[in-house]
Amino acid sequence: MVVKLVVFDVDGTLTSHSSIWWRLHEHFNTEKEGKNFFDQYFSGQISYNDWADFDAGLWKGQPLDEVVKLVEATELVPGAAETVTSLREHGINVAILSGGLDVLAENIARRLGIEYVLTNRLIHKNGLLTGEVEVRVGWGEKVQELKHICNHFKVPLSETAFVGDGRNDISAFGVVGLSIAFRPEDEEVADSAMLTIKENDLRSILPHVI
Repeated sequence: MVVKLVVFDVDGTLTSHSSIWWRLHEHFNTEKEGKNFFDQYFSGQISYNDWADFDAGLWKGQPLDEVVKLVEATELVPGAAETVTSLREHGINVAILSGGLDVLAENIARRLGIEYVLTNRLIHKNGLLTGEVEVRVGWGEKVQELKHICNHFKVPLSETAFVGDGRNDISAFGVVGLSIAFRPEDEEVADSAMLTIKENDLRSILPHVI
């Protein structure tokens, strides 16, 4: 197949780190409350929007600078820059679709030269977090957002590759022409993709895409 668009997840795929949501819990010492909301969502007690609101609410009043420091310390996965450069040199469009937060996804996009980002927005005002989040990408609900990205680039899903590592990427794996589980977090993720790459270098996807 011919791939004309590659869409990447961020946390664990383009970066070497886990979810930005959980990293913020660790940074602001809200892991206990965050784990409680996590359990409530996966037991069906609350909606995803509720989960996002409750998480962000724990950080109300925290300085944005603290979040930015965490973001700037985020390490790219080996080969990320070279992979994006190679894709673009071959005329392949590149985008980010993340269930994370804009403060990280947009930073990673700037570092890698990716112009299109679709993710959730962490709200802040006058340098402080407001305790609110604008949900644009739900957990495990990336199909509609993926279609939006394809429409933007005027590329069909059949000519699109999606690269991710988590269970919330499985829905996207099921609709694209090429699904790649890169450093998958578990066997369920690996089994859901057409291709699994466990090497810790993103350049490993290139022979399958170009």
